[in-house]
Amino acid sequence: MKNALLDLLARRVVVLDGAMGTSIHTYPLDLQRDWLGQENISEVLNLTRPEIIQEIHESFFAVGCDAVETNTFGANKIVLAEAGMPERTFEINELAAQIARRAADKFTTARRQRFVIGSMGPGTKLVSLGMTDWVTMEDSYAEQCRGLIAGGVDGLLIETAQDLLQIKIAINAACKAMDDAGVRLPLMVQVSMDLNAGQSMLMGSDSSAVVATIAPYEQVQVLGLNCATGPTELTEHVHYFCQHWPRYVSIQPNAGMPLMVDGEAHFPLGAQDFARGMKRFIEDFGVNLVGGCCGTRPAHLKELINLLGDRGPLGDERNHILPAVARQPSLRAQVSSLVSAED
Repeated sequence: MKNALLDLLARRVVVLDGAMGTSIHTYPLDLQRDWLGQENISEVLNLTRPEIIQEIHESFFAVGCDAVETNTFGANKIVLAEAGMPERTFEINELAAQIARRAADKFTTARRQRFVIGSMGPGTKLVSLGMTDWVTMEDSYAEQCRGLIAGGVDGLLIETAQDLLQIKIAINAACKAMDDAGVRLPLMVQVSMDLNAGQSMLMGSDSSAVVATIAPYEQVQVLGLNCATGPTELTEHVHYFCQHWPRYVSIQPNAGMPLMVDGEAHFPLGAQDFARGMKRFIEDFGVNLVGGCCGTRPAHLKELINLLGDRGPLGDERNHILPAVARQPSLRAQVSSLVSAED
């Protein structure tokens, strides 16, 4: 697939943004006027306060990030039905992509392109537990993808995935939407590993099951991890992915393990500690795409970009690009259950 984002990944480490939600909660927003009474669904802010969402995107571009994710983590039909607005799924996703596109275009120069990645979260229903079915979930994601594509995204990211079956459905939905639109965009998948589930996905799948299950989907160009924990706790999984996944690897962890302080979630890792924790994944394991999840602000990404030096965005700025560390992954023929894979 010929694509500018994939071309950049082939040249150096690419840096995504940090946490949208963490930034949103620094603004004084009114529950009814701004949130439309839906404080847990940040996607409504694309409708009511697009200037704030664009400002947040621009804050990450301003510190040097290559790409931002759209404010659409929960903008599929299943989740928006809980807010009484499933019929606005296409509209919300298209608008979110356009908001991010305006920010990206503002920072794009003749020397350096900036990108928009369509965010697709796990939703609120686990299909493997029978909370919904394949047809309903596929329709939910397909409508989301159609809106993101119409709004002008450069790639699609299925993130914070907790269920392998949900990933398969989302991949099918994304491919269907791309076929309908006559486009082919990079498709990325990031899973979330739960410490309470024994360092596996919520449904019990370990790293071997993830790689064996998704590797046959050649449409998926990037596989990685995000959310749940800080960098340190994800080391074993990142190492496995880098050893066995045949294409690009990504990681977007939290700013440490969340702690409850005065009734609110607090993320303990400052910018320097976060960046140091991430540097090992790039230099020792060969990770290709990095960013932050919950608790990460522009300062975290700025520090990470500085530590990457010429392997990251600074290489473009200095016209002295160092390629990402080469990996030699070993992909074996395996059979996978929901839990693990074997040769």
